[in-house]
Amino acid sequence: MSNVITAVPVNGSRQWLSCDVLAFGIQHFCTRLMRSEREMADVDLATVVALLDDEHTRSILTATSDQPLSANELSEHCEVSTSSIYRRLDRLTDADLVGERTRPRSDGHHERVYVSRLHRFEVTIADGELRWDLDRERDSDDVADQLTRLWGKF
Repeated sequence: MSNVITAVPVNGSRQWLSCDVLAFGIQHFCTRLMRSEREMADVDLATVVALLDDEHTRSILTATSDQPLSANELSEHCEVSTSSIYRRLDRLTDADLVGERTRPRSDGHHERVYVSRLHRFEVTIADGELRWDLDRERDSDDVADQLTRLWGKF
């Protein structure tokens, strides 16, 4: 009965979803809940340094460390085209240095916003060795935040 449709409360209003979509959403939500810290993307030093070498990428990271911002807001902040912002966001997301969230809007629609996950990047040269460490913030473990992000993808 994949044609069965049900009303689901999302951000204070009811949206109609097929049972297939609802089942997919629940499965995706449960999978995200079980994601562990170890499953963050492994990234090498050259990738991090290459990302941080770009002034607009640094600007994206610093701006999104203060508050979640959409690609359009980042484009205005960084004074570069939206397509350029998306290219940088793709690279930052692949390295798990930026996370995606869904921000509800007053008109009932949602928009994707980005938040920096980079907490600390440290390079140490001592005793003839180069060591580096990267601390990333985990995605919010708040169930309400994860459910909001999940429904925003439908």
